Amino acid sequence: MSRTFVVVTVLTCAVGACERHGQVASGAVLRQAMQGVLAYPRSTLVSMTAGTDAGQMVFTSPDGVDTVAHWFRLALPMNGWKLQSDAKAADGTVSMYAQKGIKPLWITFKRNVGAPGTTYTLIGAVTDSTTSDSGR
Repeated sequence: MSRTFVVVTVLTCAVGACERHGQVASGAVLRQAMQGVLAYPRSTLVSMTAGTDAGQMVFTSPDGVDTVAHWFRLALPMNGWKLQSDAKAADGTVSMYAQKGIKPLWITFKRNVGAPGTTYTLIGAVTDSTTSDSGR
């Protein structure tokens, strides 16, 4: 076995282990950032990403923007979220901001392009639970 092969093998294993560790850390951030967040019942997950202190999930639904946004307007308060902002742009995009204690949640709803339905994005942040006011 050549020395180069051993070095390449060790480096490949090390990079793979680092990448898996990054995925585990990213998954933990996503779980914390999205804890208590709901998805519309007729949704399909498109993507999930996370940084060091925030996570994002993108979903699509066959239902229209107004239907999906209306569901969130009802479901958020029933699940302890306080809707702080709810705005509709000229192009039909709806943007919402909600809080549950100190935990923020941003939601954007857009019409699908080329097909019926809605694509919506949920963005949550990891907050320090020791400073929250009992998770309200």
